[in-house]
Amino acid sequence: MFNQSTTKNQRHSFAVGVEYGHEDLFLELELGTFHTTPLHAQRIANSVNSIILLKDHMVVIFKNAESITINDDFLKHAYKFRVCTKPKLPPLELPALTHREREEFIRNQAYIVTEEDMKEVNWDIKTAFQYLQQQYDARDQAYFSFSLSSSYVIPLSTHMQQEVQHAT
Repeated sequence: MFNQSTTKNQRHSFAVGVEYGHEDLFLELELGTFHTTPLHAQRIANSVNSIILLKDHMVVIFKNAESITINDDFLKHAYKFRVCTKPKLPPLELPALTHREREEFIRNQAYIVTEEDMKEVNWDIKTAFQYLQQQYDARDQAYFSFSLSSSYVIPLSTHMQQEVQHAT
């Protein structure tokens, strides 16, 4: 990415976001484009504490206890949902496995999810909420708590940085 010794304090433009998941439903949330240092961009990505999906909105809770509410009228462009199409396998009792069996499990492709196993869906918040209620027989559940899957910090090209600067 960048040579850390030469760019430690230099500012660049970064697209920053996170992916959170609940069962087989994943939510990618773009936090924004930031003109900052690589370290600070990573701190921004790590600032999200949790995401809660409710019937008609979601709440993003940050580690500083601040939060933002997103609905289909506000920040619709900032998120997208993906569904894992790989069949869910039964959990294994890892302590019961021998060392050799654990090594085989780590390399077992049946348990590894790849990008090819993920299908992007054009869902709004209500559709995603209804999917989880139906898929997991949770019709009485009022919310779903998503857990961190990954975060990303993508440096934007010099050309893109110039476009961002001109747009602001």
